[in-house]
Amino acid sequence: MSLSLKATTPETIGFDENILKIEWKDGVVSEFSLLELRKRCPCVVCKGGHGGKVGATTGGIKEAKLLSFSKVGRYAVNLVWGDYHNTGIYSFDSLRLFWQGESGDLGDP
Repeated sequence: MSLSLKATTPETIGFDENILKIEWKDGVVSEFSLLELRKRCPCVVCKGGHGGKVGATTGGIKEAKLLSFSKVGRYAVNLVWGDYHNTGIYSFDSLRLFWQGESGDLGDP
């Protein structure tokens, strides 16, 4: 599915102890469970790359704390987790599709 630019451009991004909240420029508000985002980290290590097994590094995670985030250009957000893991880049397209239930993957759409 093709999304509009407004649907994949954040107006605001914020978080609390359980939720990452994105208000998109089209007015839709998405709320993501931090634990689910951490378990679905799109980085190569968490995805089982470099000879690893998918879920081997994230399967045992029982809680997630978000320390900070930073935007990556106009297309993604980088999250810094309480365990200091910070290599996952979550594209805005994939986050919006995931929130709409149209993708189970948080990598590139």
